[in-house]
Amino acid sequence: GDCGTAIAGFRGTATVGNYGTATAGIGGIIQIHYFNDRDRIATGYIGENGLKPNVKYTLDANHNFVEDIS
Repeated sequence: GDCGTAIAGFRGTATVGNYGTATAGIGGIIQIHYFNDRDRIATGYIGENGLKPNVKYTLDANHNFVEDIS
């Protein structure tokens, strides 16, 4: 749900709502829901575009994945 945390292991998929954090293992997929004129989902693939396994990610103001430092 919104502001929640989703964690998935090896080749898993973690999906979370607005303002949430997602973590996945090697070969995994992370998805974070956000609203920008309509409902949208940002999708990231661990191992691509700098996304690292077992790291908690959230979205920045431009809806790009960033490491969650909280």
